[in-house]
Amino acid sequence: MTEQWPDDAEQIGNLVFVPNRDYPYPFKVAVPPRFWMEEQTGVLEAAVDAYMNGERLDEAQLTALKLYLTQYVERAVMAHDANRQKYVGLIKKMRTIHDIESIADELAEFGAEVF
Repeated sequence: MTEQWPDDAEQIGNLVFVPNRDYPYPFKVAVPPRFWMEEQTGVLEAAVDAYMNGERLDEAQLTALKLYLTQYVERAVMAHDANRQKYVGLIKKMRTIHDIESIADELAEFGAEVF
């Protein structure tokens, strides 16, 4: 990580997250999930915008969304019957906006609002 980021910045792949002190993760966990709005490089924001606008995702955008969703699933508080490994596997296989929508909808049923 470069010196331009604050000490509490976290790098995940090519994404850099800086926690928003005004909007902390509301649950006590060892390592909180990072929200997409906390990403500082602009890569994830562009990917989320493309996804939300129904645009075709390029490989870099798809990779950014996979990194984001994976860390969220691995860290977030979810209902006890949520199969995290299943969702990590599904995220790795994502190729389309429909795939992302399906996974996000299922995760919401377990209490994880990823977008």
